[in-house]
Amino acid sequence: MLATLLFALAGGWTLQKLKVPGGMMVGAVIGASAFNILTGQGYMHPLAKTAAQIAAGAFIGVGVRREDIGQMRSLLKVSLLIISALLVVNVATGLALHALGPMDLITSLMASAPGGLSDIPMIAADMGADASQVVVLQFARFVLGIALIPSVVARLPRTQGQEEVRGNLLSQGDWPHTMLTLLAAGVCGFLGRASGVPGGTMAFATVGTIVFKLSYPKACMLRPVRRAAQWLSGAFVGAGVGMAQLIALKDLALPVLVLLSSYSLVCVLLGKLLQKLKLFDKRESYLAATPAGASDMALISADLGVYDVRLVLLQVMRLVVVISIFPSILQAVSHLLTP
Repeated sequence: MLATLLFALAGGWTLQKLKVPGGMMVGAVIGASAFNILTGQGYMHPLAKTAAQIAAGAFIGVGVRREDIGQMRSLLKVSLLIISALLVVNVATGLALHALGPMDLITSLMASAPGGLSDIPMIAADMGADASQVVVLQFARFVLGIALIPSVVARLPRTQGQEEVRGNLLSQGDWPHTMLTLLAAGVCGFLGRASGVPGGTMAFATVGTIVFKLSYPKACMLRPVRRAAQWLSGAFVGAGVGMAQLIALKDLALPVLVLLSSYSLVCVLLGKLLQKLKLFDKRESYLAATPAGASDMALISADLGVYDVRLVLLQVMRLVVVISIFPSILQAVSHLLTP
């Protein structure tokens, strides 16, 4: 695990110095996966992902202000729009992948699900899908979400003013209050993990930190904690990518291309729709429609100068719904269409 962390840190530090958007996380994935491919010894304890989710939840929570609470209700309509669109593209892409031949229907549908890279393959295995194929395609979607789309978004013009002020406020604080905030988020996050609620770790950590922030205004999160969380999260993902996944990626090249094309298209269309409805600005619209994980968006969006807490709360809602409801819908579709 130490070697995996060191390789991940080397990759993350390199890309961060090169000013790649989300460089610490992207580089950590590359470094850890390179180590695992070369040696087959890549390993990260599951608690590393839990720690990253708790830190991501804490960053969301400390960014919520009292005036944001009144906007939460409006997020329900937006989240319904985004989740419905993602369900449609999930089913359509799954059917397209199945038509290509190499995967059965339930595997194709689960491989196309816009959920968490660590959650969906485990759920897919329980449903009788080929978990190894699901992992490969979910990893491709993960790369699209944390590397390719953020790199494009980074080239779009920034929105000045209110969000810049929020970003400056989020960069303030001290270590004692940061550790106290992490403690509150950690307690709530582990309660969520123990509850068995889908996406509970991050959801509970987020809600717990919001309550803590509103009752204790000195709550804060310093930037190095976000970097550490990006590093841990990237190392965890990279440690799961080995030679077998690399070989499978070659065999599944066409399905990967179809998957990335589908989610890139829906990201563009949804992003433009959100702009037209005047719900978000250009950068935020595309990030809201990005098929990455909620914790990934929480940890990367600030690197792009986006501090709108609504954006990440939408991603949290999507994560919970996709993990808890999508599998049942996809299984029903598979049963309906399978002779």
